[in-house]
Amino acid sequence: MISSLKNLMSPYVLRTTYFACFHVHLRYGLNLWGSDPESIRIFRLQKKVIRKIRKAGQHASCRNLFKDLNVFPLPCLYISEVVCCVKSDKEKVKYNEVHDHCTCQKSDLHIQFCRTTLFKNSSANVVIKLYNKLPNTIKRLQKI
Repeated sequence: MISSLKNLMSPYVLRTTYFACFHVHLRYGLNLWGSDPESIRIFRLQKKVIRKIRKAGQHASCRNLFKDLNVFPLPCLYISEVVCCVKSDKEKVKYNEVHDHCTCQKSDLHIQFCRTTLFKNSSANVVIKLYNKLPNTIKRLQKI
């Protein structure tokens, strides 16, 4: 649809069409399937659509195109989605309660001990690892 509209509409209208038709489907259930290795196919499709909106070549880099259109790439969407989920369900997870000293990792969440690689790579642990990598200023925000 974007291909047929790119010669008729301005980039602003194409961007609005992207959010109405493509981005909605992209975000649906993203925190469930975003870490799947097959999500690279969806990311490639997203880059293809972004190139068509900006009328860029097939092999053009999308980094600046995403910035120009103010659109998050799929990996960034996934990270923001899961971090917001952790932030909203913060009561369910435990903080590191090793000691009472004021250390850098005091605001980090506790990762459960696990023996298997399957559990180490589970979405629950990946989400906590992503949250722990955030700067403390963002962790202290009340609302994201």
